Amino acid sequence: MPLDASQFYLLRASNGWNILMRRGMTPPKISSGGARYEIVERPRRRSIVQWKGDDPWRMSVPVIFDGWISEHNVEYDIRRVSQMAQSRGDLSPPFTFRLDGALPVSGGLWIMESIEWGDNVYWHADKRGGGNRIRQDATLNCLQYETEVILQISKPPPMSVPYRVTSGETLAMIAAKKGVTVDSIRVANNLRDGKKIKAGQRLMIPPPIGKNAAK
Repeated sequence: MPLDASQFYLLRASNGWNILMRRGMTPPKISSGGARYEIVERPRRRSIVQWKGDDPWRMSVPVIFDGWISEHNVEYDIRRVSQMAQSRGDLSPPFTFRLDGALPVSGGLWIMESIEWGDNVYWHADKRGGGNRIRQDATLNCLQYETEVILQISKPPPMSVPYRVTSGETLAMIAAKKGVTVDSIRVANNLRDGKKIKAGQRLMIPPPIGKNAAK
């Protein structure tokens, strides 16, 4: 059955909880987030504007835990939502969640920064003299959740290295020593005749391609 976004929000937590809440008396509001800019002053000229990045959205969502008509106990849902605003224990962050409904920012993951509990509260007394809430209003202060992106720094490609020819060496001998092919040395040094090298000549040796590259 599709969600009636005109009446309800559905909170879907990362641990599998689904919590249905009635829309509050006031609309949700964005308090911060979006594109971030910086004004850069320039002497004797008009200042320019530079984009510095995007900040995650902060959104306040008024809700009502409402079981008043059917006298339904809403304490269980209240406790579950309260747990969204605190860690699960040492080194365990709070659960993330998705929020469905008519919202100024839809989609994506959210975390609960805080909860403001209101005064629109109805209690239902039980036979033991206690009671439970059948209505409670609140404002959920949500922060858009962005995971850390770890940069993978790749190694730079291997480069050619200089080599000084000694007396009596041939390209074949140098290629075998360096693990490259004769042709690769010829191409790297623009040699038309690979036999015409002499002692003291400086060559650039390309990086080896494989273990058996030398010929």
